[in-house]
Amino acid sequence: MVNPDASVTGPAAMPTPELVIDARGIVTRFGKQVVHNGLDLQIRRGDLVALIGGSGTGKSVLLREIIGLHRPDSGSVNLLGTDVWTASPDMLAAVRRRFGMMFQEGALFSSLTVAANVATPLREHFSLPEDLLDELVRLRLALAGLPPDAAGKMPSQLSGGMVKRAAIARAIALEPEVLFLDEPTSGLDPITARAFDKLLTFLNRDLGITVLLVTHDLDSLVGIARRIVVLGQGRVIADGSLAEITAVDDPWIQSYFSSRASLPAPHPTKTENSPRDGA
Repeated sequence: MVNPDASVTGPAAMPTPELVIDARGIVTRFGKQVVHNGLDLQIRRGDLVALIGGSGTGKSVLLREIIGLHRPDSGSVNLLGTDVWTASPDMLAAVRRRFGMMFQEGALFSSLTVAANVATPLREHFSLPEDLLDELVRLRLALAGLPPDAAGKMPSQLSGGMVKRAAIARAIALEPEVLFLDEPTSGLDPITARAFDKLLTFLNRDLGITVLLVTHDLDSLVGIARRIVVLGQGRVIADGSLAEITAVDDPWIQSYFSSRASLPAPHPTKTENSPRDGA
């Protein structure tokens, strides 16, 4: 099992990357239902972590608690050095400029063009000349693998894959240090989903963005996740590489991975500059 707090000692030791997410003792209740019961999760800078678990284990709820959208009943969440639930409004606003969030359905504003959607966080946090704003939007769209003509389209005119890419472009508008994604490949065909995996690999490996994604997509786990965290029974029941997770003697884990007869070792797909696979 991977211990995120473990470090190598001795003359060849490398500096341990800083924790960017440190959630401890999280308890979450909805009425009589206990979703999290003393849950701990630590993620270091540069990680690409997949969060999995059965229905009702609170994966999406945990994301919302980490970014300050849902307050747990008890426990602490430290994100990028800021205690999310004790920070002042100014401190919380500052940390929110340092992460991006992509919700499951993209959550684009239907009345705004793609360009206007991507520009929204830039307008919210900065006062920029229009020509610079337009240039930044074009850059974010290119990084997300969208063609230039997507900028003037409405969300309703986009394919499912393009909606996801537009949502990513908005999520990285402020050049975030951490990116959160909730079921990013849900509803996508396999070819488009794998292209989206390449995009996430590019953002993580080439741009250095720490990534935490909730997913049920086995191919994403095999293809890009360097670390998998499994939620169950109100806590983290397994944490490690694909090989380590599949070796855990837990009924849900064994049932989940048994749907795939062969599980090759994960290997990041090489990308060039900005991935664009027509998704």
